[in-house]
Amino acid sequence: MVEEEDQSNTTSEVTRTNAESSDTHQIPLEKQDSTETDADKELTKQEIEAFIISEQIAASEGNNADLNNIYTPQLGMEFESKDAAEHFFNFYASLARFKTVVVHVARTSSLKRDNEMIRTTVKCNRYEKPPVKKNTEQKEAQVDEQIGKKKKKPRRTNVLDKTDCQCVMVASEDKGVWRIIRLDLDHNHDLCLGQPLSGHKYLTELEKELIRTLNDNNIPTKQMVSILSHMRGGPTTLPVKKKDISNYRTKINRQVRGTDMTKVLEYFRTKKVEDPTFFYRFQLDDDKRVCNIFWRDGSSLRYYVDYGYCVSFDATYMTNKYRLPFAPFVGITGHAQTCIFACAFIQDETKETFKWVFETFLESMGGKRPKTIITDQDKAMKGAIAEVMPNTIHRNCLFHIKNKCYNKNLKVFAAKGNEGLYEEFEDIVNNCLTEQEFEHLWEEMIKDKKTREEQVFHKNVGNEEKIHTSLL
Repeated sequence: MVEEEDQSNTTSEVTRTNAESSDTHQIPLEKQDSTETDADKELTKQEIEAFIISEQIAASEGNNADLNNIYTPQLGMEFESKDAAEHFFNFYASLARFKTVVVHVARTSSLKRDNEMIRTTVKCNRYEKPPVKKNTEQKEAQVDEQIGKKKKKPRRTNVLDKTDCQCVMVASEDKGVWRIIRLDLDHNHDLCLGQPLSGHKYLTELEKELIRTLNDNNIPTKQMVSILSHMRGGPTTLPVKKKDISNYRTKINRQVRGTDMTKVLEYFRTKKVEDPTFFYRFQLDDDKRVCNIFWRDGSSLRYYVDYGYCVSFDATYMTNKYRLPFAPFVGITGHAQTCIFACAFIQDETKETFKWVFETFLESMGGKRPKTIITDQDKAMKGAIAEVMPNTIHRNCLFHIKNKCYNKNLKVFAAKGNEGLYEEFEDIVNNCLTEQEFEHLWEEMIKDKKTREEQVFHKNVGNEEKIHTSLL
């Protein structure tokens, strides 16, 4: 069984066909192959201009384009995939000077095919019905509402005028082959002759690979645009802008590519040869791709033996090329200096990921668990610590507690009558030496500044035990 397609705006008699009645329109296999390959060939400026003019004339006369044109979709035309069919129609639309939109995709309900797509409907982007015009009474009522109000400058909009255009292409899948089963190339509006169309942003796989190569060699985006334009035949033939290529470069840079992992693995292996106490681990996903990386220097092991009783773990650093959380294990030496015990790059901040990081950390340190670990108030991190290091004391980081307090209670600190609340809060949190002293001064501050009704203040700050133990 197949989900029924919405046919609200597709009633053209010219477009209806089926496998039995398409023999007269069927294109020989040799011509179909040439049709798909010729669309990727470089077009001359004269060919493009001639096609645009002929399509404009054909559309204005209410007649479909020439069936013999190699760039025109035809009934029965076959494609290898859904994307190939949509790209061919979009390529035709770019030559004919109109934009397209995929309005419906049907999927099979067969359990054996796992909800696969079997039909796609692509229409002109003006396919919707135009809005109903207001009558005289409605216009008068709108004018009455504006009486006495300050006139505002009308906002610039790019709202597209809908004309209920019937231009449509429907492609259906049958035994792995996608075939055009319904087609109508008539428009009821003028085409955008001579106007740039920003909707046809498409890069071939060859162009994408070229951008990757140029990106690896640090070629500026502006020069990439020049190279791609030259390959297409000129600046006017490139369907993307500089911003689109820049966005694609950003997407590339965020991906963890195989070459990068190869370089990391080679570096770690070299370090292992130079220092046998060096430790590293990779975690792979179901597709055998690296998702988490952990490493620990040999010197860090010696630091951990002497100063590993208290460890700080933070996964809030994201300032790197791949936007991956950087999670260092940090300690303090006997000279009050910071030392790094280990580091990790993690794909996400889930409980399972943190469990892998903590288990790998303990493995690298010979199973020695810290007496205390300080983290932010992340629930997934808290759950992972409770399972992997149940005997380790877990404390919340005072910096994160205070930061959340200030961010979520700005009105409380700035309220009239709460002058001096900031100084008193800092003094209590930073200078109390005992738990009893902290609890006493905290209650006095709550009563004096009248912040008892502020639930957010208590939720983020009012946990005396967590704050006090964070000071120790």
